Formats: sequence, C-alpha cells, structure tokens
Amino acid sequence: MIKRLSLAASVLAIAACTPPAEETPTQDVSATAPIGAAPAGCFAEASRDWSAVGSQYYVIEAEASGANCGAVTATIRITTSEGAVLFERPYPTSQVSLAFAPNSDQSRLREELDAWTQNTAEQQSADWLPAWPARADRPPNFQPAEGVTRQTYEAARGNQSALFCYPDGGESNACVALAGTTATLLGSLTPERL
Repeated sequence: MIKRLSLAASVLAIAACTPPAEETPTQDVSATAPIGAAPAGCFAEASRDWSAVGSQYYVIEAEASGANCGAVTATIRITTSEGAVLFERPYPTSQVSLAFAPNSDQSRLREELDAWTQNTAEQQSADWLPAWPARADRPPNFQPAEGVTRQTYEAARGNQSALFCYPDGGESNACVALAGTTATLLGSLTPERL
C-alpha cells in the first residue's frame, strides 16, 4: 500500500510540474480561415495629389479588393483636397487590361493601382481633346459617355476645364473634366485607327 501511495504521489508531482499543452486555434465553422488567421482575399490601394490647371488641387485615389488578386474590382476616385468625392467609378480589373495584368499578386496590384492614378492626358486641359464637329455623332477617336452631349463636351473644351484621363479598357482612356467641385465623365479617348 505504501508503494502505491508513493507511486501516486510521484505521478501527481510530475503532473504538477509539467506545463500545460499549447492551445491550438479552433476552426470557426462560419469562416474559411482558422481563428486568428489573416483574412482571405486581395486588397491594395494607392493615392496621389494632383495639381491641375488653374491652381486646382485634387486627390486621385484607387483601391482594389476581391476574393483573389486575379478577380478584383478596382475603384478610381477623385476628391477635393478636403476629401469631398467628386468622381468615383468601379471596374473589374479583367476589363481594364491596359492597366491591370490578369495574374497580379498583391504587391504587383499595388504598383498597377499607383500607375492607374497617373494622368494619361498629354495636356491637363480639356481643350486638348478632339473637337466634336457639328452634325457628327461624336468627336473623332472619342466615345462620349452616356448622356454627354456635344454642348456639354464642347463647353468643357471651351472652358479649358482641368482634364484627368486614366485607362478604362484594353485600348481606351476615360477622361474626366473638372471645374472647381464639379466633375464630368466626358467619355473615352481611343487610339487613332489608320
């Protein structure tokens, strides 16, 4: 009996000196990642200050998010320096091959967004855009945005509104005219066809 008590006391002493086993994260059945793991998906963002013609200052922002970096939606936004949103438009990156590669990873996507926030207009004034001839359906090499009339387009050109253009397709660049706190998507400039 003394042997048994001695053995039991030894086992209890060893158990008391042994540190507890590490806890492992448990699986949350409502999520796809273990508790404590980083969220799945892809996210990147970029922004830059833009000084337009006529001492107008804006911030160009871009962000992208999605389940994976090959299937994200990117949003471009133009705000005032105080943060008021003047223009915002989302695009699936798969539709903007001029700016986004189909197999980007998160760091490459960040670089692509940074490049997307750079003005592609050769001149930062709307009078640089091609004139819209009278009785023509549209200006040459330009596809007006829905609802943009010749009068709206030519007013932006005549007022020499600040102009910000960015890739919006495989070959085209969307152009936004800005005047103070008003932004108008004029349409897309396309390459000249010979």
